[in-house]
Amino acid sequence: MVLQRETLQGVWVSRWTFVAAASGLAIGLGNFWRFPHEVGHYGGLLYILTYLFFLVTLAMPVMLAEVVMGSRGRANPETAIQFLNLESGSRREWRLSPILAMVTGLLILVHMSVIAGWILSYAYYLSDNKLGAISIEFAGEYFAGYIQSREEMLKGFTGFMIILLPLAMLRMTVATGQLLRLLVPIILIALLGMAYAASQMGNFPAGLSWMLAVRPEDFGRDAIVSALGQAFYSLGIGVGAMMIYGAYFPDGRSISRQVGAVAAIDTVVALVAGISIYALVLDYNIEPGNSVPLLFISLPYVFGNLPFGDLLGGGFFVLLGLVMLCSALALLEPSLAWLVEKSPLPRWFAAVLLVVGVWLAGVWVIEDVAAPGPATRLFILNRVTSELLLPLSALGLALYAGWVLRDVQARDELHYCNPRTFWIWRILLRYIAPPAILAVLVLANLPKQ
Repeated sequence: MVLQRETLQGVWVSRWTFVAAASGLAIGLGNFWRFPHEVGHYGGLLYILTYLFFLVTLAMPVMLAEVVMGSRGRANPETAIQFLNLESGSRREWRLSPILAMVTGLLILVHMSVIAGWILSYAYYLSDNKLGAISIEFAGEYFAGYIQSREEMLKGFTGFMIILLPLAMLRMTVATGQLLRLLVPIILIALLGMAYAASQMGNFPAGLSWMLAVRPEDFGRDAIVSALGQAFYSLGIGVGAMMIYGAYFPDGRSISRQVGAVAAIDTVVALVAGISIYALVLDYNIEPGNSVPLLFISLPYVFGNLPFGDLLGGGFFVLLGLVMLCSALALLEPSLAWLVEKSPLPRWFAAVLLVVGVWLAGVWVIEDVAAPGPATRLFILNRVTSELLLPLSALGLALYAGWVLRDVQARDELHYCNPRTFWIWRILLRYIAPPAILAVLVLANLPKQ
C-alpha cells in the first residue's frame, strides 16, 4: 500500500516552526510552578540530574516515537494509526490509543483553560495596581475571594477562550505556525528579562541554592518517582499533539535533532523560571508554597511590594498567558485535525464546535470551584487526566511504537539516524519505557500515606 505523503493540513514551512510549536506545548505551566517546587523539595541538583536521566532515556524516545508515527501516517492521530496498521497488518483495536490521547488532550485543555482564566485576571489585577503594597495575608484572602466569585472566574476563562478561538480557526501549518515562531522567542526573551529583574531585585543566590544545591537528605524514593513522572509530563507526551505535529513535519529533515532541541529548550526554561521565581519569593522570607499558592498568593505579594511591581507582575502573568495559549493550541490541534479530516466541516466551524464544547465544560467545572481541594471538579479533573488517562495513553502509544511499528516504517522517517542509535531507541521503546510509564501509573494511584 502507498501512503499519502502530504497531510491535508500541509507541512511546516521550516524546522524551526516545528521546534517552536512543540516547545510551546512542552514549556507549559508546570515549568513555572511544579518543576521548581519539586527540585527544591526533593534534593536540588540530585533531582535535576535524575530528571535529566529519565528525560533522555525514557521521555525523549517516546516523544520521538510519537513524531515518527505522525510523520509516517500524515494525518490526525487516529487516521495515522489506521495507515500504520494497514502497512504492518496490525489489529484495528490499536486505534483506541490515539483516540484516548485526543480525549485526554481535550480534558487537559478544559482544566488548563480554567487556570488560564485565573492568569488573565491576575495579569489585569497586577497591571492595574490592585495588589500594590499588600500583605501576604491579604494576598491569600484576595485569591480566596476571587475563586469564590463565579462571575470573575467566568470573565477570565471566557476571555481566554475568545483569544483562543480565532487562532484555532487558522491553519496550523500556515498562519498559526508563523505566529508560534514569533511567540516562542518572545516567551524566551521575556523569561530572560524576568531572570535579569530577579537578579537585580531578588535574592538570586537563594534562588540558585534552591534549585542547584545538593541536598541528599531530601532525595529518596519519592524524589525518583516525582522525577520520572515529571520527565514524561514535561514533553507533552500522550495527548496526540506530537503525533499531529509529526504529521506536519517536512520530508527529508532530521526528526531526532528537532526533538532534542525541544527537550533542551524545555529544560532551560524550567531551570531559568525556577531560579528567577524563587529568587524573588525567597527574598521576602515567605514559604513559597506549591503550584496554586505559589502562583496566586506568594508571587502577587512579591510583585505588589516591588518597585514597578505593577509592570513586572502584569508582564509576568502575560508571559504565563502566552505559554498557556501555545499549549492550548497544541492540545486542540489533534481533535481539530480529526474533525476536519473525518467530516465535511470547514476548519473554522470545527474550531467553533470544539472551543464552545471546551467552554461549556469549563463553565461546568467553574460552578463548584469555591476553593482548591480534593472535592472540586477542577481537582478531580486534574487527577483523572494526569494520574490515569495521560499515563494510559502514553503507555498505549509507547507499546504500539515499540512492538507494532515496524523497523522499516520508523527507518523511513528517521533520516540521519545511525544504526546503533536506532537500535538503542528501539530497545528503550520496547523494554524500558513501557515499564517506566506503568510505574508512573501505578505509583500515582496508590493510596496516599
